[in-house]
Amino acid sequence: MQMLIELDEINKNLTNCLASLEKTPAEDKSADELVQKLHECVERRQFILDKILQSLNAEDKQMLEKQLQLTQKFEQQAQIILRHRQELLHLGSKTKRQINVYKSIGAK
Repeated sequence: MQMLIELDEINKNLTNCLASLEKTPAEDKSADELVQKLHECVERRQFILDKILQSLNAEDKQMLEKQLQLTQKFEQQAQIILRHRQELLHLGSKTKRQINVYKSIGAK
């Protein structure tokens, strides 16, 4: 029972962390802290789910299906954030290249 309470708390933390990451600019230093917290929550969640799987019984099936759906939801949210951050990095590189071209033109 205690593991289920802790699992619910971790799920809330994961949801909050993903929501915060969506709102936080990539260049903000707090984004690194959020990613670290996200990583720690995912590891702890995996540990608890492994423990639950070891003591699996018939009643746990519905709970595990719910956790699988949550895992898939978390994964989708994380993929969206990852793609957005990658696009920002690509855009930043492109902008730097353009600035360097303008600088080289201006130097002539």
